[in-house]
Amino acid sequence: MGFAKEETWKVQRIFSPELLEVGLTPNNIVYNSMISGFRDLKNNEAALLLQKKMIAEGIPCDLKTYTTLIDGFLKEGKILFASDLYSEMLGKGIVPDIITFTVLINSLCKKGQLENACKVLEEMDRKNMTPSVLIYNTLIAGYFREGNLQEAFRLCDEMLDRGLEPDDVTYDILVNGKFKESDNLASASCD
Repeated sequence: MGFAKEETWKVQRIFSPELLEVGLTPNNIVYNSMISGFRDLKNNEAALLLQKKMIAEGIPCDLKTYTTLIDGFLKEGKILFASDLYSEMLGKGIVPDIITFTVLINSLCKKGQLENACKVLEEMDRKNMTPSVLIYNTLIAGYFREGNLQEAFRLCDEMLDRGLEPDDVTYDILVNGKFKESDNLASASCD
């Protein structure tokens, strides 16, 4: 990853010596906030450097750390790298939650990888997690975009079978075949 020396220096100098001198050390919450900030600035390399700094300092990376990094790299289109982060997270025994699954499915659908997004949905089933209406909306919209109306309506039926109530976004997708990006992202945040 091409990361400028100046940016690396900024990340390394992020915690002032004065802060450390008075005995205040950055913790998991501080690091996660900063990683989220770098992700929001689309500077995933800096976010990854902070994660490595956390590990070097013995501060454990948690679900929020990984979900935020995965989200950033998926948005950047680095699906394989995000997949490696996901595998690393699972390898450490960190269990994904609904937010992590929403991030994965949303990004995979945006990249046209509906088959992989459905595999994530299957993983949720194996973990006895009920997908949200947002997750179903994302998948339904993805299949509408691909012209696979049969699968879109099958997913809608599956959502109903699970006892989930379609919302206005669901109906907009089914009636107009449209899915506004703002509707999707408003409910799925890593923060």
